Amino acid sequence: MSEEIRICFTGGATGGHFFPLLFTLRELKKIAQEKNLKLKFYYIGVEPLDKKTFEEEGVKIYILPSFKIRRYFSLENFIDIFLKAPIAFLLSFFYLFLIMPDVLFSKGGTSAFPPVFVAWLFKIPVLVHESDTIPGWTNKVSSKFARKIALAFEEAKKFFQNKETLVIGQPIDERIIYSPILKEDYERFQLDPQEKLILILGGAQGSQFLNELIVQALPQLLKIAQVVHLTGKKFFQETYFLALKIIRQSIPLREKYYKIFPFLRNEDVLILMKMADLVIARAGAGTIFEIAALGKPSILIPLSEEVVGGHQKENAIVYSKTGAAYFLEENNAKPHLLSFYAEQILTNSEISEKMKKAALNFYKPGSAQRLAEEILYLAKRG
Repeated sequence: MSEEIRICFTGGATGGHFFPLLFTLRELKKIAQEKNLKLKFYYIGVEPLDKKTFEEEGVKIYILPSFKIRRYFSLENFIDIFLKAPIAFLLSFFYLFLIMPDVLFSKGGTSAFPPVFVAWLFKIPVLVHESDTIPGWTNKVSSKFARKIALAFEEAKKFFQNKETLVIGQPIDERIIYSPILKEDYERFQLDPQEKLILILGGAQGSQFLNELIVQALPQLLKIAQVVHLTGKKFFQETYFLALKIIRQSIPLREKYYKIFPFLRNEDVLILMKMADLVIARAGAGTIFEIAALGKPSILIPLSEEVVGGHQKENAIVYSKTGAAYFLEENNAKPHLLSFYAEQILTNSEISEKMKKAALNFYKPGSAQRLAEEILYLAKRG
């Protein structure tokens, strides 16, 4: 058996951070099995999105306090900056001294910076992965202490000048991407395989704006397809009752073709994406790369800049320029326009085929594997 390699992860609080870590971890385990490597895995950061899954994968977890640096006046800033942040740095120092990993892999998020900085102090090589076209504050700062920066989008390179960058795409669950659609999947979601399918993704938290837009467009959308609508947990109940009211008033015979869920596991979302003829979604990097991998035409409606900054809008612009998607900003996303684009995609095979080819051309396969190889390279090189 070869010498033990210790790999530490950080930055897994949200789905956009957690799932790339998880998929990269699984690729590391696969490589370890093929090459007879002995790997140990650790996580230092705020509580990960799915702690149980990490633990089942053999990851030893060390929790840091969550803190946030707000760009506006708030009393919470004093607590976070002068109490929680120093504690996070001290705990990072203690945990990394205790573990002394061979490499640290960061996906970003404010609470990922203390482990990155302390790893640099200990001369532990750091690899950072940036998912978006416009990097967040943490990854911009973390890049100064990292050996390499892996990027999902080529357009992000300009933010990391004088650093070694690799454009590798976004890690996604390729196990499900490349598996066949089963008859049981249609039965499980009560879907008709003979009908066109529109999948609407509102994200884990959901969006009142997007849900209201979809509900107002339902009379037109249900004329051309069955609809699966993921509302997010927060807005499920009000969206459900409003949608049923509108359907029963305008198009009652198509009610059975509308399926609504508050939230689904990532695996189930990917299965529904595979079934879908059109995906309507926000413009997070993970969603874009999943849509692209499956070659699905899409309509992207990014979160407004006031809510998340400009990265989702820029992601949508970059992706739509390839011809793989239509892009609507919230201020011009109206029910009639959304329905028009949806009908155009679902009834014009020439348009949908062009979008499918553009999506597949955009996708960068094997991202998790490339990240895993880079992590092992840095760990061995030291």
